[in-house]
Amino acid sequence: MSDKNGYVLVIGSSNMDLNIYSERLPKSGETVTGGIFKQFLGGKGANQAVASVRAGAKTLFIGKIGNDLFGDQMVSRLTKEAIDTSHIIKDAQESSGVAFIMIDNNGENMISVAPGANARLNPLEIRAKSEIIKKAKVLVVQMEISIETIEEIYKIASQGNVIKILNPAPLKPIPISVLKHIDIIIPNEGELFRLHSLLEFKELSVTQKEKIIQASKDIASLGIKIVITTLGSKGCLIVENDEVIEIPAFKVEAIDTVGAGDCFNGVLASKLCQGEPLLNAVKYATAAASIAVTRKGAQESMPFINEIDEQFKKFRK
Repeated sequence: MSDKNGYVLVIGSSNMDLNIYSERLPKSGETVTGGIFKQFLGGKGANQAVASVRAGAKTLFIGKIGNDLFGDQMVSRLTKEAIDTSHIIKDAQESSGVAFIMIDNNGENMISVAPGANARLNPLEIRAKSEIIKKAKVLVVQMEISIETIEEIYKIASQGNVIKILNPAPLKPIPISVLKHIDIIIPNEGELFRLHSLLEFKELSVTQKEKIIQASKDIASLGIKIVITTLGSKGCLIVENDEVIEIPAFKVEAIDTVGAGDCFNGVLASKLCQGEPLLNAVKYATAAASIAVTRKGAQESMPFINEIDEQFKKFRK
């Protein structure tokens, strides 16, 4: 792994994922028995950092954890991955974040998150990391931290020459003052339409593909350079200026979709940091995500550079 190209900085959440795999997801008020329990390290930020470093870029992670066993396990794991964890902050008052995840036989999932210390990462702590942020080549942020903190991150990043990526998940209202600082936004289809609605653009009434294109163009009009909408098994759709590019997905047997979006975001950032043009970086990210969905767990499922290269070769054929 070379740092001659600079580094990817991921700022966001780190959670302990408590997963139950069962035949199907329970309906409201129902108990489904016979599942299998597994514990994995997760959190959108930490997942994306693992995806980035495994795809070959020097990677730093900033987040907040509790002063507890889960927090210790998080730092230990990220350090083993060769991620720079020296900027992680410990909170003595709050526990580390936890996610309860239920996954069915088709790989579909339901997730409930108790953010814990993640939610207490504040703008003051971010200002103390200003130099690290401004010197990054690529910055990735998700929304398991507070919107005030996110706003501060992008304000600082805009003072440097940083490629600024936002993965708006889990989605909440985003001020236009934040959006205008972002270079690339990567929602999934549902997040794209909900964000479009939150921003009070006029309702869309065309075919599904045209809806995605129109919603992307409306959101881009606020100052965002590139909108990449991930579409699961249908691949993704890129809108840059007036250009629309569709990237198909690989046909694979998905067993666990948890972390697939994080894989896409982390690998995209990693490849941009290594100097790949956007289209190639998106293809690498698509190839990587197609591997991640065939494995259980979030961080465990992230593919390594040699695996991504192999899949990418198949993609080119």
